[in-house]
Amino acid sequence: MTKSVYIYACCILFFAACQKESESFRSEYIVDYYPLRVGNYIEYQLDSTVYVNLGTEKEIHSYIIRDLVDSIITDNLERPSYKIKRSIRNLIDTTKWDDIISYLITYDSTKLECIENNLRYVKLQEPISTGFTWKGNTFINTTSVPELLYLNDWQYIYEQVRRPYTINGISYTETVTVNQRNDSLGTPGDKEFFFEQTYAKEVYAKSIGLIYKEFLHEAWQPINVSSNSGYYESNSYGIKLTMLRYNY
Repeated sequence: MTKSVYIYACCILFFAACQKESESFRSEYIVDYYPLRVGNYIEYQLDSTVYVNLGTEKEIHSYIIRDLVDSIITDNLERPSYKIKRSIRNLIDTTKWDDIISYLITYDSTKLECIENNLRYVKLQEPISTGFTWKGNTFINTTSVPELLYLNDWQYIYEQVRRPYTINGISYTETVTVNQRNDSLGTPGDKEFFFEQTYAKEVYAKSIGLIYKEFLHEAWQPINVSSNSGYYESNSYGIKLTMLRYNY
């Protein structure tokens, strides 16, 4: 083999290796995992943790909700945003839907923002790669509102990027998991003492959007001078969303 042919062959192998490496470490895009189009919707089963009997006990109440991409509007920063309308029905009556809330989704450069109940979250941020972290609640003022203190300094992290995830027996081949928080104080469930726990995670499927969400924040106050039975604090709540169907 002549010297020039040898050099040429080495160059071919080098560029092929570089291309293979860049494909292995390619980043996904937010729009791949959160596609929005007016008229599209996703339906979920909602399992809501509610606190009853003056906050002394908790129950799970289940419903069906529908998130419909209602329109494109402008947010208060003059950015085009998608208005999502959420409706709810019970598990039996398939015809009676009641509107409950609307929230905004905004693609902003390399991040996706969600404004819900006047709270602004950064739900997704590029690059979408395993181990990448960001402050998802950075726009929420947690210091001046005691009820929101538990949202302070959350470190979102991508895990299981481009991995399958199974819901209701259906496997979605390319998903990304966002672990938002897993924190506890004391021993959750031991009502003899104070405890607090916060857990939050979301899973997005390629070309669909959010397919699973789990959130729980609860704080228990044991028996004290103002309560002879103990109680869960008023800002305790939990939800689980499991996708049922979509019309994309």
